[in-house]
Amino acid sequence: MPYVVVTGWYPTDIEKEITPKYLEMVKQYPFDRSLGKETIPVAISTNKKGVKALAVIDVKEGKLEDALNWASKRMVFLQSIKGWEYKIRVWSTIGEALELSGINSPG
Repeated sequence: MPYVVVTGWYPTDIEKEITPKYLEMVKQYPFDRSLGKETIPVAISTNKKGVKALAVIDVKEGKLEDALNWASKRMVFLQSIKGWEYKIRVWSTIGEALELSGINSPG
């Protein structure tokens, strides 16, 4: 099954605005286990440019569109904060990538 990878970033000076809005977002859009598994619910990293957040969902078969909609709703919820940026990407597993190339996955 594919992964939905969500990356968000923002400058450190808006941390006090992001945190309460994030907690509100989690209450309004809790994870729906019917979509798959939260492989990485949220991981945070910092550097000179600010804060970067990462979330990864291992999506169940047939649930990709629903998972993308759920992730999009969460990110749009934070979009009203000036300085918040994000991207949502779909990543294939190695088995899926090999299959698309016409190669049988080992194992």
